[in-house]
Amino acid sequence: MTEKISILKLMTKDHGKIDTLIDRLEEKSKGEFSEMKKAFHNFEWELEKHIFTEEKAIFTDYDPADVSEGYKMLPELTKQHNYIVNTLNNWRTDIRHKKTPRDIYSFKEYLIKHREFEEQEVYPRLDDSLDEDEKKNIVSKINEIIQR
Repeated sequence: MTEKISILKLMTKDHGKIDTLIDRLEEKSKGEFSEMKKAFHNFEWELEKHIFTEEKAIFTDYDPADVSEGYKMLPELTKQHNYIVNTLNNWRTDIRHKKTPRDIYSFKEYLIKHREFEEQEVYPRLDDSLDEDEKKNIVSKINEIIQR
């Protein structure tokens, strides 16, 4: 018997990578600016790819049978992604002005809540509502974006 395809499993692995990178950013923010800047750019790149993956690779193929129930999670997800992108934009400005990004710890806490929302609400719903061919197509797109 073949293992069922799991979007949750794949994206949880990506969350782990993002967690490691924000930990590194937080650590480097206490040291040399050039090292912190490098850590920021690595974190920013992976987080932006993650959001792009969700919004393009996953949700362009998501077509729930029960639209009102299936799309219930999207307004909250979009709101959270907008907050994340705005924070990254603010931090990018800080870096350009040779400043350490503000409130890294608070943002890290926010990302934990965001991750929990996705892992408890979003990905399980996708795994339950999509058929294996749809998930296979999505996983292929995810791998193309986040695994490189």
